[in-house]
Amino acid sequence: MRKWILTMMTALLLTAVCGSALASGVTLRVFTPFADEDIAAQAYMDAVTAWENETGNLVEDYSGTQDEMWLDQLRIMLDEDEVDVIVVPVGVPIDGNQVVTAQELAGALDAGVGRVFTSMKESDGSTLLVPVRLSWEALYVNEDVLEANGLAVPTTYEELLTVCAALAQKGVTPISNELGEWPVIALDCAALAGAEQAQYGMRSSLEGAAEVMSALAAVGAFGQDAWSVSDEAAEQRFLSGDAAMRFDGYWLAEDVPQARQDCVSVMNLPAKDGQARTAVVGTPCFGVTLTRACWEDDARCEAALSLVGSLLTGETAMKLTTSAGGRLGESIAALTGSAEDCTGVLYDLNPDTYDAWLAQVSSALMGIQ
Repeated sequence: MRKWILTMMTALLLTAVCGSALASGVTLRVFTPFADEDIAAQAYMDAVTAWENETGNLVEDYSGTQDEMWLDQLRIMLDEDEVDVIVVPVGVPIDGNQVVTAQELAGALDAGVGRVFTSMKESDGSTLLVPVRLSWEALYVNEDVLEANGLAVPTTYEELLTVCAALAQKGVTPISNELGEWPVIALDCAALAGAEQAQYGMRSSLEGAAEVMSALAAVGAFGQDAWSVSDEAAEQRFLSGDAAMRFDGYWLAEDVPQARQDCVSVMNLPAKDGQARTAVVGTPCFGVTLTRACWEDDARCEAALSLVGSLLTGETAMKLTTSAGGRLGESIAALTGSAEDCTGVLYDLNPDTYDAWLAQVSSALMGIQ
C-alpha cells in the first residue's frame, strides 16, 4: 500500500516503522515534488497506487514541498544511497556520479517514452533528466467560437490569417491579447513560427516574430482595443468564450472552467514555412532519473523502469502536466508529449537587447493598428 508522506520528518518515521512490515516484491524509494498544492499531487498518488496493485511492488514515497528542507533531504538520501527514483526541478544541482544519464534512462524505456532534451544539459554538458513537465507557451483556441462562425481550427499560417480576417469582419475578437504592456508571449510564439526552428532566439527569428505579428495585426487579429484593454480583461474575454484565440502560458489552462474544457485546445502557432515545429516554446520544469545504485541492482532497476514508464505514458503523463481535462488536457498532452525539445523564451535568450527590440516592434505594430 502506498504511503502518502507530506513532510520529510514524517516520511522518515513511517519508513522506519512500516517499511519492513509492508515489504512485498520490490520496494522503491521515490522522491518527487508532487505533494501538497502541486497540481499533480492526487494524480501521482493514484498512479503509484495503481502501479503497486498491478505489479505487486511497493513505493516508499518521499514527496514534499519544494523548499530547502526538501532539497537537503534529497542530498542526504543520494549520499547515503537511500533513494531509487527522483523527480526534481530542472536546474537543481545533481551529482552526475550518483544518477544515470538521460540517454541511459531513455534507452532503457520503451521506444518513444523517454526523451533527451538539449535544453536540459548540465553545466558539464551531460544530460541527467528525462522531462516530466514543461513550462510552455502556445496559442489557445476556443474551438466552439470558430465553429459557431463557420470556421475550422487553422492548420497553416495562411489559414490562420484567413480565419482572423473573417472573425474580425464579423466583430469577433480573433486573438485576445493586449499589445500595450506585455505582448511577450505572443512574440515568443511568433518567433518560433516566423523562422526556422533552429534559429529561435537569433536575429532571424526576432525579425520573423515582427513579421508574423505585423501580418496578424494587418488583418485585425488583435481586435479594436488591443492597445487599451488590460491583460486581465483580454484573458477573461477568452475564458468566457467571447474571443476565438489567445496567446498564453501553461498556467491559463488551470483557469479554464471545467464546463469549457471540451471546447478549448492549445497548439503551436502555424509556421510561415509550412514545416511542423518539433519544439515547444518554453523551458523544462521537472525531470526524472534513477540513481546509479538502483540502476546497478537488476530487480530494483526493472521495477523502477516500470514505474517511470507508467508515469510518462497515457493519462498519467497528462495529469502530471496539467489538471485540465477533456479536449484541453488532451491537446496539452499532445503539445508537450510530442515535443523534442524546448526553445527557451526570447527575453532569456536576449537579455541585453530584448527591451529595445520589444519597443521597436510595439511601435511598428501600433502604426499598423
